[in-house]
Amino acid sequence: MDRKTYVISDKNIKNCVHKHHLFSSLVPQELAILLETAARMHFEPQENIIYQGDKALRFYLIIEGHLQLYRTSLQGQEKVIEVVRQGRTFAEALMFSEQCTYPVSAQAVSPCQLISFDSESYLKMLRNNPKACIAIMADMSVRLRKDLNEVEILSVQNAQNRFLLFLQRNINYSHRNHGVIKLDIPKRMLASRLSIQPETFSRLINKMVKDGLIIVDGGLIEVPDLNRLYANSDIPLAHLPLNKQINFQNKNSSAATLQSISVQNI
Repeated sequence: MDRKTYVISDKNIKNCVHKHHLFSSLVPQELAILLETAARMHFEPQENIIYQGDKALRFYLIIEGHLQLYRTSLQGQEKVIEVVRQGRTFAEALMFSEQCTYPVSAQAVSPCQLISFDSESYLKMLRNNPKACIAIMADMSVRLRKDLNEVEILSVQNAQNRFLLFLQRNINYSHRNHGVIKLDIPKRMLASRLSIQPETFSRLINKMVKDGLIIVDGGLIEVPDLNRLYANSDIPLAHLPLNKQINFQNKNSSAATLQSISVQNI
């Protein structure tokens, strides 16, 4: 057995698994059978869990930490597809398709503790458990909506506007006209997620800092004046969430309506 793989005996981890919506409808006997083929795994940053092209025999639940899913092009370039965080699963949808290999690689960004599940064992459970089927359908529905949000972001062609749209989607508002974002991934990874070249992203950040639009301190990005930030973009209002749209009818007014939303869209 691989040094990173351990039998699941910790009751707290078992309870954590059972609380997850993909497993909460399983009766104790079903869960016990599923855990017999499961394994606890630990990975350090930059260690790969799976590789693009590997046989897709298992799916994973993140107990602690976060990782990136990425694709490697024929030219050797890596593109970050998604950042998966604690409490989330990945690769479970593949058990329903005829695709027998992983379409992406998965690499730890921080120290990660995962539970690896045998896809075929879970699929057998689903055949006899309608509630579990509904749970996984709900999970896929959420992911589809997230994918649509990503398409919307990437449809904005200007690199600065893609970054501004990311800020709008993820900022935590400390008060009406001020907000902050705490990044838990490297900026180069965020750049890849937004389809921006690292050098371009670095120049963009430096310019926005110089212009006073943002303040950057390590992974902390502060927006001192949200009205000014939005006013300096040419993102169509259609790209803004309805409860974040700004009233530009009176450009001299500083009473733009901004609601607080905390969303992880990377």
